[in-house]
Amino acid sequence: MKAIYTLLVGCFCVGASLAQSDIASLEYFFDTDPGIGNGTLIDIHPDAEIINQSFNISTSGLTLGTHRLFIRSINIDGDASMYEHKTFRVYQIQDTNNTDITEVEYFFNTDPGFGNGTPIDIADTDSFDDALTISTSGLPIGTHRLFIRVKNTDDTYSMYEHKTFRVYQIQDTNNADITEVEYFFNTDPGFGNGTPIDIADTDSFDDALTISTSGLPIGTHRLFIRVKNTDDTYSMYEHKTFRIYQVQDTNNADITEVEYFFNTDPGLGNGIAIDIADTDNFDDALAITTSGLSIGTHRLFIRVKNADDTFSMYEHKTFRISKVQDVNNATITAAEYFIDVDPGFGNASPLTVSGDVLNEDIVVPTSGSIAQGDHYLHIRVLNADGTWSLYDRKLFEVDGTLGILSEEISEINIYPIPASNYVNLKTPNHIKIKSMRLIDMNGKVVMQLQNGIEKINVSQLQQGVYLIQITTENGSLSKRIIKN
Repeated sequence: MKAIYTLLVGCFCVGASLAQSDIASLEYFFDTDPGIGNGTLIDIHPDAEIINQSFNISTSGLTLGTHRLFIRSINIDGDASMYEHKTFRVYQIQDTNNTDITEVEYFFNTDPGFGNGTPIDIADTDSFDDALTISTSGLPIGTHRLFIRVKNTDDTYSMYEHKTFRVYQIQDTNNADITEVEYFFNTDPGFGNGTPIDIADTDSFDDALTISTSGLPIGTHRLFIRVKNTDDTYSMYEHKTFRIYQVQDTNNADITEVEYFFNTDPGLGNGIAIDIADTDNFDDALAITTSGLSIGTHRLFIRVKNADDTFSMYEHKTFRISKVQDVNNATITAAEYFIDVDPGFGNASPLTVSGDVLNEDIVVPTSGSIAQGDHYLHIRVLNADGTWSLYDRKLFEVDGTLGILSEEISEINIYPIPASNYVNLKTPNHIKIKSMRLIDMNGKVVMQLQNGIEKINVSQLQQGVYLIQITTENGSLSKRIIKN
């Protein structure tokens, strides 16, 4: 008996992108979403705008059966993309069995038990790959499944192979000539009550028909057609779906005016006019100013009017107005960084810079009193105009020291994530929370609480990613949370 070793190692090719900010990391999870930021991280180095590569993800520890792998990207602002997902199956690893096959049996639908199927006579062999003719006589009309399995000289049965098939009713053979043909639209009026088509008696009917749709309303319809033979028996019908459209008026008058508008129709003749010479068609490239439109998505509509004073339907295009970024060519004169909380411009830790570009490896110490868990490193520069840039941001993690205290701190449970109204804090019984603070992605402390904290009201906070930093007598913990 031949057996298959099956070991699944997920190879997942992901193509992901997040607008504007670089992707800092990827995270994945199986089956159930643990919340944004709580999946298993895949570090992306260097950060990139687009990730399109293959990853090997272990399925060790998953139960036998069907599972789903989800993967999403997180950018340097802490924003997460929609996830990509793949469905896969973990199979049991089969023992290798090299003994010969001695018996084959099959059954339909319900397993009668090992050895109780219908036997197929074979000579002893180490493999079985024959084409079989198996009778379906006696099976009722409908869907069925055929199962087949083998037994070897060790008296061990294999897993079965199966096929799904359908038994159909045998149609009566009818050799009588066709004597009538009728058709109807949409609703069956009953046998013999359709609209007749005159034909000569024939044993087949395969003509091209011209059928009037006059009187049918605009919209989708179905045409049904059937025949009757000399035995006064009607056939099943054939049908076609079609659509009735409004007949457009033909207008050969010249175009005399063109107008356009953005977003909302001001009414025929009230758009912004484009001067043209009278013409029978209009296919020009237009330069239309978007000055005065707000940042965001807009629609441009354009239509024409002819010498009969009739306006056409409009053509439209969707476009987006983006914020114009200020160009600043002044040389960088200073740079600074901070971790988590912004101390104010000029008050962070300085970095040495030279020239008009800051693009070098920076070593930032994280030792000392920094809490165990998630943190954000923020970097910004000052130019010769005395203007501070927006800061770049990088997520990093500080592991706890190897000891009982760090393990206890990591057992603090923060839920739910994401949260809409409240965040709950659950700690081991002997750990007491001394204080807590919430920090937004700009490094601003938006909330501080002292002593006996078990629930935090976040309903008034804006949506986004925050750091929650918890101080206990045993140490400190910093974790990301999501506010919906």
